[in-house]
Amino acid sequence: MKPEEYLHTVTDQIRCAGARDMVEEELREHIRDQAEAYEAEGMFEEEALEKAVRDMGDPVETGVALDRIHRPHMSWGTLALAGALGIFGIVLQAALAAGSGNASGSAGMYWLNGHIRYTILGIVLMLAVYRLDYTVLAGRARRIAAVYLIMVTAGILLFGSLHAGAVYIDAGSMHVSVPPLLYLYIPLYGAVLYDCRGIGYRDMWKPLLWALVPAWISWRIPSLSATMILLAAFALLFSVAVWHSWYRVNRKKTLAVLWGGMAALFLAWLGYGILAGGFAEYQVARIMAFLGKSSDSSYVSEMARQFLKGSRLAGGGITKTSGLWESLPGCNSEYVFVSLVATFGILAGTLAAALIVYLIIRIFRIALHQKNQLGMILGCASGLVFLLQSVMHIMVNLNLLPAVASNLPFFSVGGSQLAVSYILLGIVLSVYRYKDIRREKRPEKQPEKKVHTWSLGGWTITNRSS
Repeated sequence: MKPEEYLHTVTDQIRCAGARDMVEEELREHIRDQAEAYEAEGMFEEEALEKAVRDMGDPVETGVALDRIHRPHMSWGTLALAGALGIFGIVLQAALAAGSGNASGSAGMYWLNGHIRYTILGIVLMLAVYRLDYTVLAGRARRIAAVYLIMVTAGILLFGSLHAGAVYIDAGSMHVSVPPLLYLYIPLYGAVLYDCRGIGYRDMWKPLLWALVPAWISWRIPSLSATMILLAAFALLFSVAVWHSWYRVNRKKTLAVLWGGMAALFLAWLGYGILAGGFAEYQVARIMAFLGKSSDSSYVSEMARQFLKGSRLAGGGITKTSGLWESLPGCNSEYVFVSLVATFGILAGTLAAALIVYLIIRIFRIALHQKNQLGMILGCASGLVFLLQSVMHIMVNLNLLPAVASNLPFFSVGGSQLAVSYILLGIVLSVYRYKDIRREKRPEKQPEKKVHTWSLGGWTITNRSS
């Protein structure tokens, strides 16, 4: 049987159209390598090819076996975990709404209805993104990222508005929060790093520029928490790219310069904000209180501390949920973890944190087991958003960080952040779906150059040609 006939029969057995080209390429390469080995043993080319094809086995059986391997997959565990977190978040918001009292009852029900609505929308978006082939970003990431940043910037300039101290883009009756839109850029930045593979020190400004532009937008909104998350995520993703030798640089020296520079910039920024008046007075007061240099403490931080102290191991503490609405601004958003512990107990808070940690571990496990490097960086980028948001939120709620606006994925209210959380999960599920369909392309073999040498009048002339 001829190689082309064999390959055609094998790929006919594979139902996933996206996997056929990859399987054909791999089998063709294997047949070529085996035929070259037979030729080295003294066989003629045609005879070597026929024997290499026979060694591959029955084409129908081979195709059926490969069809079982190279097909789309669903990470059912990740999907179930996302569903459990979504239900947990709705139950918490329902408890907060039920205990909000007459004065805040309408507000509580408003946020609960929105939370349910956007959770359902988020799940729909997650499943839609799961069906998309993430490899369409390869070679197009910089153009897509540029268009995305232009659209976000234009939305802020043309339709931006300020609600409760945060910037939103007004889209008809919907208000889209800007920070979650910037978090959605983080996987795009990972794809940009992938497209920049092969650059050296001279072009290191390119990935730096792609990181600074969205960070500058976030800073100008302004959103301190979003800026911190963006810069941390960009630095970590760049570190992953450098560590995987995507660029022609010294890995250890480059990473040392990166993180040393980040630390120096952070200290300089902190000094400028505190000593040179770069921060507002209330921001300086919060930082000094956090550092123990002042006895003053923000009202919200102090109330969060009191609710945590009054919490029981299981069930409600010394206060009712109505007390949360009256005394703790942001009890269903920025301080939702405090509300969770105060309403259901320390064990419930521990369970929620454990579920989020387990989800993050699953995301990174999916990402780091990818054969396709683009899938790996997209999975890591999505996991970093959940990791950084969750760590910041819980640390702020436990008074381990100065009070900054933060959301806990799946629990905090807000349609934009809920939708973005599920979209990021959809990216992870897409990476998992194509794990046995999209692999890294092998670099093309460069033809060996032949060396011709002539001697002419005592001079040696060397010519290299393909």
